[in-house]
Amino acid sequence: MPLKSSISSLEHAIKILETVIFKGQNGLSIKEISQVVELHPSTVYRYLSTFLNHGYISKTSDGRYRPGIKLVELGSYVLNGFDLREIAHPYLVKLVNAVNQTVHLAVRDGYEAIYIDKVEGPRTLQMRSRVGMRIPLYCTALGKVLLAYSSKEEVDRYVREVRLTPRTQNTIVSPSELEKELLDVRKRGYAIDNQENEEGIVCIGVPIFSFGGHVVAALSISGFFKSFSPEKIPVLLASLKETAVSISKDLGGLKDKHRVSSSKNHGNQLDI
Repeated sequence: MPLKSSISSLEHAIKILETVIFKGQNGLSIKEISQVVELHPSTVYRYLSTFLNHGYISKTSDGRYRPGIKLVELGSYVLNGFDLREIAHPYLVKLVNAVNQTVHLAVRDGYEAIYIDKVEGPRTLQMRSRVGMRIPLYCTALGKVLLAYSSKEEVDRYVREVRLTPRTQNTIVSPSELEKELLDVRKRGYAIDNQENEEGIVCIGVPIFSFGGHVVAALSISGFFKSFSPEKIPVLLASLKETAVSISKDLGGLKDKHRVSSSKNHGNQLDI
C-alpha cells in the first residue's frame, strides 16, 4: 500500500509540473492548475511549494506559477550529456597519440564521478579504470576538478557528509585541507592526483565547460608516476589544456577558463 501511495504521489507531482511547463508560459493560478490535474487546490499548493523551493517553478508578483530557470539549467545539462562523449572522443584519441598516456573523461553524479570514456595509451600501464566505473571526488584529479567548480554550498555539504577515507598514504583526509586544495584547483585551473587514489598512478585533470560557462565534465591524463616528473608536467598539461579548450568550444563553452601553470609554482607539487 505505501508503494502504491508513493507512486500515486509521484504521478501527481509529474502531472502538475508538466502542466506548468506546457501551459504556464504566461502563468497559471492554483485554481487553473487544479482544474487541469483534477486535484484539490490545497493539494496542488503543497506540490507547487516544493517545486518553488527547488527552483523548478517560479511565481509571478500576482501569484501565478511559471516554469523555473532550474528547468533550463537541467535541460542544458541533459542535452550536453547526450553528445558529450561523441564530441569528445576524437579529441581523446588525438590527446593519447600526443602524450602516450591514458586519458579519461568523467562527469559528476552526486558525491561521485563516473567515467564516460577512456582511451589507453599504446604502451601505458594497465589501469583498473573502465567506462561506467564510479570514483571518489576527493582523491582523484577528475573528482577534485568537478568538486572545485561546484558551488560553495555543495562543497560545504560534501565535506560535511562524505567520509574522507584514506586510499593511499597520500590521500587527503582532512576536510579543511581538502577545502584548501579545492580553492587551489579553482585558482590554477587544474587538479593533480599524486598517487592519492591508487599507488603508483598520477593524474592531471582539467574542467570541460559547456554553454554559459558551466563545468559539465572533467578530462584527465593518467599514468605511472615516473612519467610525471616536474619537467614533463607542463608539457602534459599544455596538451591537456588544449584538448579541453577544443572540447569546450565544440560544446559552446568558454575558452579562457583553462590556464597552464608549472607544478613548481603551486601547492600540491609532485614530489617524485
